[in-house]
Amino acid sequence: MELLKTYWHQSRSPFYSLLFTLPLLIAYELMIFSFNHSDIVGLRNGADILFRQFFGLFNVYGFYFVGFVVLSALLISYYFHNRRKDEEIFHFQFFILMLLESVIFAFLMFVFVQKIGSVLLMNGNTPDRKEMIVLALGAGVYEEFIFRVILISGFTFFLRDILRLHSVTAAVIAVITASMIFSIFHYMGVLGDAFQVKTFLLRFAAGVFLSVLYVLRGYGITAYTHTIYDLLVILI
Repeated sequence: MELLKTYWHQSRSPFYSLLFTLPLLIAYELMIFSFNHSDIVGLRNGADILFRQFFGLFNVYGFYFVGFVVLSALLISYYFHNRRKDEEIFHFQFFILMLLESVIFAFLMFVFVQKIGSVLLMNGNTPDRKEMIVLALGAGVYEEFIFRVILISGFTFFLRDILRLHSVTAAVIAVITASMIFSIFHYMGVLGDAFQVKTFLLRFAAGVFLSVLYVLRGYGITAYTHTIYDLLVILI
């Protein structure tokens, strides 16, 4: 029982989340590189492009910088992870449980959405199934980082710490706002879908689900849930 309590707490920490999503990031970048033979242009997930365009404002490009950012985040999270004595023990088996959780949540979301209609939760469509699979890997990593980690954390901080709203109120507004932006994002750009009210509402509902999941279970499980869901839609 104590181990499960430890798992529930540690599995949502930035340290475990970043380590857990690292294979997704590496697989996505390597497969993208194999398609493009370049780490700057070509086939990429929409959120990935947005992420890189932001750093492009500072004339920073390329896979190696992204790797540097991830490595830096890992080192920082590892430092804070080890500041607490009760978290010094590293549990590799937690990753298996985190993957199992992600699969369960992805299937739950898939079953729910399929009852209404099929919709992908990624920006960047292509008729090639292999390319769609690659983009699904990037969707979990980059879209969840932007729309959950950055937006929800940012909105919550602004509403709770700046505007002094109640924590629950701030969290609810942050989840709804981030989910709305998440849904709108899938219709933006040349690779975006044609706008439809039905798919917009489906993506908004999925965004709320993923946002709540992020708040409760952290970035890693949410990223894998997103990716596995998209893979289910693509392959089934």
